[in-house]
Amino acid sequence: MTESNVNEHYLIEIKEEEASVIAENNVKNQTSSGNQNEESVNIASSIRRKLPSKAPSPPSTCIYRVPDALKKLHENDFVPSLVSIGPFHHGTKNLQAMEEFKLWYLHQLLDRKPNLETKLEHIVEKIRSMEDYCRECYNEKLDHLSSEAFVEMMVVDGCFILEYYRKRKGEVPADADDPLFNISLAMSPTLTSDLVMLENQLPWRVLDCLFQLTKVPNGMYKSLSELTRSCLPIRGSMSDDHLEQTLESRHLLDNVRILSAELDKKEEIMPFWDSMPSASQLQQIGVIFQPNRNNININITFLEGVMEIAPITIQGDNPVFRNLIALEQCESGPHKYQISTYARALGDLIKSSKDVEFLMEKEIIHTSLNKEDIADFFNNICNGFATSSCCKSCWQVSLTVRQYYKQHWLQRLIVYIKHNYLYNPSSIWSVSNAIVLIIVLTVLQTIYSVLSYYKS
Repeated sequence: MTESNVNEHYLIEIKEEEASVIAENNVKNQTSSGNQNEESVNIASSIRRKLPSKAPSPPSTCIYRVPDALKKLHENDFVPSLVSIGPFHHGTKNLQAMEEFKLWYLHQLLDRKPNLETKLEHIVEKIRSMEDYCRECYNEKLDHLSSEAFVEMMVVDGCFILEYYRKRKGEVPADADDPLFNISLAMSPTLTSDLVMLENQLPWRVLDCLFQLTKVPNGMYKSLSELTRSCLPIRGSMSDDHLEQTLESRHLLDNVRILSAELDKKEEIMPFWDSMPSASQLQQIGVIFQPNRNNININITFLEGVMEIAPITIQGDNPVFRNLIALEQCESGPHKYQISTYARALGDLIKSSKDVEFLMEKEIIHTSLNKEDIADFFNNICNGFATSSCCKSCWQVSLTVRQYYKQHWLQRLIVYIKHNYLYNPSSIWSVSNAIVLIIVLTVLQTIYSVLSYYKS
């Protein structure tokens, strides 16, 4: 065989080998493509099986863990120190002492036999029928609690709350040696605080069911709303509209919110909050502050230089205000930011102990704490907020106040001169100059007011 024939034969073998490799790769690609198509079909089928046949129902979640950003700043206001209610702190070691009291209160309730439906088996049956709903009320999976343990917790905790409130209001007698009502042990204020903490709630539906099953014949309170209203930290009297709104309560803390805030379902939400001047600054330009005693709601209004604020009581052992804010920060819905916005407004008005003293004189703030502590409370009230959003009604008040403050620039200048020159003179010359300047500015202010009147 010649050299050319050898080379030609070699080239033919290479081409045949390349063709074989290409064919093999094509087969592999086709197989791979087929496998991928099959996997896609399987995934699509899996997704299709999970698709719901109808629209999901509205979420029933209403009891939340407090966000870390809020809790780490004021943990004592969000973590119970005496009694655990519900699953979040169930089994906590330092709260175990109260478990004996819960069972004793349940024993007393059953032993009293307030009505024919007050039978433990009947109570358990009713609560067990709503177990799924109750679990969905919490924003965490509660798989660590068996059905038996969960239902028992709902029954024991719920009956304890009702029995405690009934004893507290005198509807049923309390034992003379009951430490929860023994003033020397001072446990009652702590217990009251624990029962309004966001992480320490039971669904309202559970409490209402237990109330009906254990209702005292011819008792003082015909409904759960009436009983809780008498025990919760709420100012003023309950209107018919508020009484009707409480039927929509989701838990005790939500009941406080409904009775404390003007829950307008059509309230618009603004994406930001603009600060107002402090109460002292506004008082210096002639703004009149008045307590709004006719309105149970947390509310602020401003009209023609008069600011009306719903009175508020702040106590060191009452964390309800911060828990109401935490509830609003956790949830979504038409009532979002009502109390948070009110807190922002008070945080603007109260910048120092001087502002606190002024608002206390006007009977807007009621407290047993010192003025410095109250000022510090409001200066830090907005720390940890997840957003600067606010409700439009209070934002509108803030806008009107800022505009009013800017329009009264002459009064602000007079106040500045009095404070820096007249009241703290460094020389006779500064005093005489200040007096002359104040007279000139006062005349200008009078002229400006007259012109504004005729222009309007």
